[in-house]
Amino acid sequence: VYSPSTSLQEGDSTAIPSDFKHWLVHVDGANVFTNESSSVAVGGAKVPDGSVSLANNLTATFDVSYFLTPKIALNVYSGYPPRAHIKGAGSLAAFGTLASANYGPLTVSGEYHFSGFGALKPYVGAGVTYVVFLNVDDAALNDVSVDNAFGPALKLGVDYDVSERWTLHSYIQQIWVSTNVTAKVGPAPASAHVAINPTIIGVGIGYRF
Repeated sequence: VYSPSTSLQEGDSTAIPSDFKHWLVHVDGANVFTNESSSVAVGGAKVPDGSVSLANNLTATFDVSYFLTPKIALNVYSGYPPRAHIKGAGSLAAFGTLASANYGPLTVSGEYHFSGFGALKPYVGAGVTYVVFLNVDDAALNDVSVDNAFGPALKLGVDYDVSERWTLHSYIQQIWVSTNVTAKVGPAPASAHVAINPTIIGVGIGYRF
């Protein structure tokens, strides 16, 4: 019979039991909340009060942790690339949708997993994210290009052990990332610097092996 008090990740010792599960996989449903800010220029001149906006997105994320010790793990995190519609805002709102693209992060981080809370296993992580933009389509703008970008990431999460292997999982991750967008408005070149800075909140399950 499984008991949280005898969980394989319990206790302060760094000694690794012979039956310790080194791998932990999570699959989560997540909401991406963008915290964008931007500046836009056309023909080399900044557009007064011109900016862009991005809607929040629902997606699925997954990550894999490898435990070097019962408390220290290396983690790789990614997800299904949601579709973002880049819209004009402020003085550019009348243009509507400027372009669309899929985007997805790949985050590599180190994690510290706390013990002493029974079946509850909170953890923190910090690392680097690479955001890739795919399938960029024009709308009100032409010849749109969006640069891939690097940025730091912080993560807070918790697993609740429901058995020796299965967990319930929840997390919040903050990514700080900016990208450059280039395009054309008719014959005139246009550019935008966009700080996306998404906050990702997810809920799902985990499996140890």
